[in-house]
Amino acid sequence: MILAKHWEEARGAIVSKILEKGSICKSRFGNYLSVDPSFLIVERPTEGEVSRDYFGEKYLARFKEVFEIAVQKLKEKKFTRRVSIPIWRPEDALSPNPPAITEISFLFDEKLHLTAYIRSLDCFNYFEPNFRFLSFALSEVSEKAGLPEGTIAMLIGIPHVYERDLSRAKSISESKEEVFGYTELGTHLVEDYLSSAWHSSLEIIYNYGKSKETEWDMFEGQKTSKFAQRVFIEVKKPEENKIHDKAPFTERYGIDYAHEYVICAEKLLERVEKSILKEGEEYTYAERARFCEKDPVKVDQLFEVIRKLKEDRCRRDCYVGISRAWDLLSNDPPCLRGYQFLNNNGKLRGVFYMRSNDIYGAMHANIFGFSLLTKYVAELTGFGDYEYAHFAVDAHIYTGFLDLVKEILYPKMKRG
Repeated sequence: MILAKHWEEARGAIVSKILEKGSICKSRFGNYLSVDPSFLIVERPTEGEVSRDYFGEKYLARFKEVFEIAVQKLKEKKFTRRVSIPIWRPEDALSPNPPAITEISFLFDEKLHLTAYIRSLDCFNYFEPNFRFLSFALSEVSEKAGLPEGTIAMLIGIPHVYERDLSRAKSISESKEEVFGYTELGTHLVEDYLSSAWHSSLEIIYNYGKSKETEWDMFEGQKTSKFAQRVFIEVKKPEENKIHDKAPFTERYGIDYAHEYVICAEKLLERVEKSILKEGEEYTYAERARFCEKDPVKVDQLFEVIRKLKEDRCRRDCYVGISRAWDLLSNDPPCLRGYQFLNNNGKLRGVFYMRSNDIYGAMHANIFGFSLLTKYVAELTGFGDYEYAHFAVDAHIYTGFLDLVKEILYPKMKRG
């Protein structure tokens, strides 16, 4: 996690990281040096107008399409976790130049903070215009909603610098030590196992989380929660120690959840061309990824990702969008907003971005299912080895479950 005061400092730090630790990949645009997915937080956003999109991106039009709805939701309940705006559309999976920014999420914690997922970013040439758009979006929403402006965070899937720019990039490089663990603006954990990732997440929120109201006031025990914003967890050995001995789900449930709700595993080797929803389901992550009846252009994004990676391991556009613009009108929008598969030094890395995550009740099953999908994609595309990364804009434990969490973290010793 890179903590910076302003965008120039953030850009210098990520460029320095790329120059020091990057590995070479090839693309149709030229060879580039890239590093692991990186988490950056900028404390002082840039002021300025954005009157048009840069480089053919579609940020402004897609942002403005739902701007008023987002503002209204924040005016009604400033503590809402439901204001997350998708920039990516399913048809972008077929585009030769899809948008770099895929999702922007807003969360209030004394100030209104913006978090964005960026699937790929040329950190030398295009850091500033992309950051300027995020600053514009935060400023517009903050002003219209009447909330003080906070910070901007970016989770960048593939931070890179082209070989042709390396000598010039050195001039703006600014080495900065990364921060790990908990801070009020974000948390970055590196764990060996899925089980320890869940345990550490519980520990962070139980010990450091802030209390706030939720939008589930009809459910006893869920009216309030303890939360931490922007929790990023990297798991290095997701094949080992998958399930914590206190996990609130069984392995059979985790496999069924992954196969049916997340993947539609029975059709993993073929393109899905008709609805896969079961009776009574409004949506599933698999339906959003593979064939959504409401989409004007229907694309099996997961199938396209596998096809792309088979052809070229250095593809930077292997992203699957789960969120849709109409989710802003829903009282139960998808928590998972999108995910990306990328080449990480010869291993396949799955990166999953969530606007909201119930850490006690849902997270462990989520990471089990999402990592299983990553394993399948690694096998189908010839990678073999894989790693997993999980990001939650609002990571929380409902107040009604705090005693159960305490027993997991600090079990009472039985007297002999």
